[in-house]
Amino acid sequence: MSRYLLDTNIISNPVKPAPSPSLISWLENQADEDLYTSSLNLAEIWDGILELPTGRKRHELESWFSGHRGPLAFFRGRLLAFDEASALIWGRLMAEGTAAGRPRSAFDMLLAAIAEDNDCILVTGNEKHFAGLKFINPMRGEN
Repeated sequence: MSRYLLDTNIISNPVKPAPSPSLISWLENQADEDLYTSSLNLAEIWDGILELPTGRKRHELESWFSGHRGPLAFFRGRLLAFDEASALIWGRLMAEGTAAGRPRSAFDMLLAAIAEDNDCILVTGNEKHFAGLKFINPMRGEN
């Protein structure tokens, strides 16, 4: 049994007009209790919604976000935070990237650190952001 930390693009993809069929299939084959996200991902999603102009689309996304099928409800009890252990992992990941000549995004490495700290596999569509780290991309249809 594996635990998965879902990146923002994985959480938001199913509510797009044309979601990834391979991602939907992958999600349907996972037990809800094995799916996690972080407080940082929720913040990123909420920020993206609030940056939209006032209108129908923003209202629909606000309703989804806080509704019974949205991430607030779905991840209740499975929301991971950045803590002291994650901080130490983050420092190592950032230093390793610099030493390898591949500076890494601080935000992306926060997610990678939370995943490693909580023994989760990171699930993302942003492969290049996490090159050299443990992740899967079910939107490619190979997982």
